[in-house]
Amino acid sequence: MSNPATTAVVVKKRAASGDAQARRDRMLSINLAIPSIVLLGFAQIWPMLQGIMYSFQKGVMAKPSQGWIGLTNYGKVLADPGFWSAVRFTIMFAIGGVLLSYLLGLGLALLLMKPMPMRGFIRVGLILPWVVPPIVGMTAWRWMLQDQSGAVNQVLMAIGLHPIYFFNDPKWTVVAAIIAKAWRSFPFMLVSLMATLSALDDQLLEAAAIDGANAWKKFWHVTFPQILPMSAILWVLMTIWSVNDYETPYLLTNNSANARTMMVYTFDTSIFGTNGLGTGSASAVLTLLVLGVLAYFMLKLQKAGGND
Repeated sequence: MSNPATTAVVVKKRAASGDAQARRDRMLSINLAIPSIVLLGFAQIWPMLQGIMYSFQKGVMAKPSQGWIGLTNYGKVLADPGFWSAVRFTIMFAIGGVLLSYLLGLGLALLLMKPMPMRGFIRVGLILPWVVPPIVGMTAWRWMLQDQSGAVNQVLMAIGLHPIYFFNDPKWTVVAAIIAKAWRSFPFMLVSLMATLSALDDQLLEAAAIDGANAWKKFWHVTFPQILPMSAILWVLMTIWSVNDYETPYLLTNNSANARTMMVYTFDTSIFGTNGLGTGSASAVLTLLVLGVLAYFMLKLQKAGGND
């Protein structure tokens, strides 16, 4: 029979040995990760810090640092009507694009979860807008939405309606940009939501059906609460991408004054403005602050959805 005291000593030694090995493994992991962390910090954090520094200085692209001027650049940006026009367009562009792309992605995901002929082929076809180069997609949309010779207006006139001048009327320019953005973005929503829906517990839906719930009640009270955490993440990501979207409005409208996001405004100000790099950097910092606040509230929504 073994001595209990001896057994206890052996157990303690093994536990200490295991703890020491765990510490060594943890330090090895940290040491292996340090080069990547330093590289990523240099590639991402340093340019951001440099941009923040430029926002407090006078400078242009050719000569970025010409003296410290404090908050002057921020005052110029906030006093510029063009900046607030870009803010208004960005808000409408982001909200409209996220809402429309999410509804399209969710509707198609729910539809494609059901058995149907050629379902795999349809899935691949619906992903194509995501992989088409932006310049190709936006050129096609610009051709379809242009004045009377465009495909959309040709159809409208063929059925007796008046043409819509999408790129001359500011309101319709916003609509055109939102539609184009949703077309580019809904495949990402579709793929993400299909993956989420495929992992749901079917027993809950069966129980709801036994209780007499119709299709809408099953979706709203059973399916949607389960996909809300992922939906919140998608809303955050798509909103950030929409605010940072440069190519969609620029290529679609040929840099129209009616469709300038904050990113387009920042780029144009940095390149062409007086003290361009300073004011452009100030605009970029303000955009970063807005995105940070937005991400915070969206993530609070995700937490409220139950994905702690």
